[in-house]
Amino acid sequence: MRFNARAALGRRNLILGAGGLLAAPALVTWARAQAPAYPTRPLRLIVPFPPAGAADVLGRVLAEAARPLLGQTVVVENRAGGGGSIGTEATTRAAADGYTILLGNQSTNAINPEIKRLTYNPATALVPLAAVGNVSNVLYARKGLPVSNLAGLVALAKARPGALTYGTAGIGSSTHLAMLLLESQAGIELTHVPYQGTSPATAAVLAGQIDMMFDTVPTAIPHIDGGSVTPIAVTSRGRHARLPQVPSFAESGYPDYEAVLFYVLFAPVGLPAPILVRLGDVLEATVALPAVRAKLAEIGADPLPVRRQDLAGHIAADRARWAEVIRRAGLTIE
Repeated sequence: MRFNARAALGRRNLILGAGGLLAAPALVTWARAQAPAYPTRPLRLIVPFPPAGAADVLGRVLAEAARPLLGQTVVVENRAGGGGSIGTEATTRAAADGYTILLGNQSTNAINPEIKRLTYNPATALVPLAAVGNVSNVLYARKGLPVSNLAGLVALAKARPGALTYGTAGIGSSTHLAMLLLESQAGIELTHVPYQGTSPATAAVLAGQIDMMFDTVPTAIPHIDGGSVTPIAVTSRGRHARLPQVPSFAESGYPDYEAVLFYVLFAPVGLPAPILVRLGDVLEATVALPAVRAKLAEIGADPLPVRRQDLAGHIAADRARWAEVIRRAGLTIE
């Protein structure tokens, strides 16, 4: 697939030469000289989280769908660790040539830089290419905990300060901050039990070892549908299409509560402008494919209606919001 330099550089109308309007053959020659063929080899999509999680599933859907549009294979590379910071750092160190893409999210681009000492600043080391979607969380409790809704959970927590426990994928994870936000807004005190990942935390809830946790909607649905946990509330503004029976925090008495996990595709900063536009256009077109939208909806990812040029501001606002939660909690990770 050849790169359309004329479209990429925004020259959609007139290109003037010394003698006036540049002739069509000369325009083609000029365009080809300005932008080399791209891509000419496979691309890699770094997913900074383990296989089988929500990020991995999203990444593989996008990689497969982008292949025919790019004319090249997109290889998914899981670089897990550090709450997403290891894979993110690897992306920032990659060549800015359009052959390395990152599937970043709230943890990698909004939370980690506020809570960890990083060797990079994602706001200046990465450039957004395309919005992928939002993944909501759902708060659920172990079977046997005498609550069925958020009001009951808050009342129980207030009656037993510090007695109720919750699990997360680790200190500073997005679900940890989601619970800190709830504690702050509800005026309750819970006990945090961090695990090395979401799976062991889920296993602990299922075994009745801890009382509750936040989990992404896609991975929580089987446990909720199977009746092995009690759903309390979803973190999206309204009810989630995949869990229509579960109320949102907003309708449960907390109108300012929202904790959704955005997913965005990034590249190392410094991409040549034609490649940046070409890659961004293809990835935006990939996300917009009806088959991709249907698949994302199936796994619980909602649209993220933010244009490419507005993504940096959207991420900065989210980062500032969670920085305030982190500051109030006095949370740091060395």
